Amino acid sequence: MNAFAGLVLSFILPLINQFNFSLESAFLQNDPARLEQLLPLDSPVLITLPEPFQVSDFFSRQQTFQIMKRLFRHTSTLEFFVDQENQPVIDRKGAIIQARWSATDRRDGRKYLFRLYLYVFPEKPSGQNNLSRLKIREIRAEKR
Repeated sequence: MNAFAGLVLSFILPLINQFNFSLESAFLQNDPARLEQLLPLDSPVLITLPEPFQVSDFFSRQQTFQIMKRLFRHTSTLEFFVDQENQPVIDRKGAIIQARWSATDRRDGRKYLFRLYLYVFPEKPSGQNNLSRLKIREIRAEKR
């Protein structure tokens, strides 16, 4: 079993590092198109966001893109980073990555601080021999 765990870790840790860089870039640049690249092609994404967004449901890739586009249009990211102190929780189907996101509401200037939890899983593009890429299955946020 230890050999299997080592194999899984050696496969998924480089994917997590690449994913973290892409995720941070998307939020820091307020770019929903970059975030869309991290969404699965064929499975829904569960999004649970507290006030002021108040979103909680499963959404398709396109719906998730539209939600994030609206969110980035109304907020400006002050900081975003993947929490290095809380290492990813890895299981056979994916991993949970924690991040910290602070943003300002462009309409009224209010500032918000969130703890994000992203459940990611490896998705291999259908019909291709490319390596798997991590995709977001769930985005959950808590106000801090």
